[in-house]
Amino acid sequence: MSTSNSDPKIKMADENEWQVVSLDVLREKYAKGPEQELDGPEMVNVIRQRVARALADQEENPEAFAPVFLEALESGFIPGGRINSAAGTDIKNATLINCFVQPVGDSISGTVHGKPGIYHALRDAA
Repeated sequence: MSTSNSDPKIKMADENEWQVVSLDVLREKYAKGPEQELDGPEMVNVIRQRVARALADQEENPEAFAPVFLEALESGFIPGGRINSAAGTDIKNATLINCFVQPVGDSISGTVHGKPGIYHALRDAA
């Protein structure tokens, strides 16, 4: 999906430049529902607001944290893809965890120092 703007860069209100391809990727991977119908800068801002509100909702005082998280996003902080994609949506069975470490012992199939060998670790992760 491409944007209708023929200019390869779209100016944001905060003077950041967004390449058309970046907006296309944002729309295809991270925009959900009605967000997908928005144009460049508006889409970016709506996604940022959704993510900031969802992150703030986990805090004791969400009203205080939503603007803080939004400012971080507007200042260049980019959360992991799963967070951008699922935070603040009703996507069922979505995880906000982007990566994790699976400790593996120095063995193919045994256990070393309480850590499973690679085959056991892969089996358990599947």
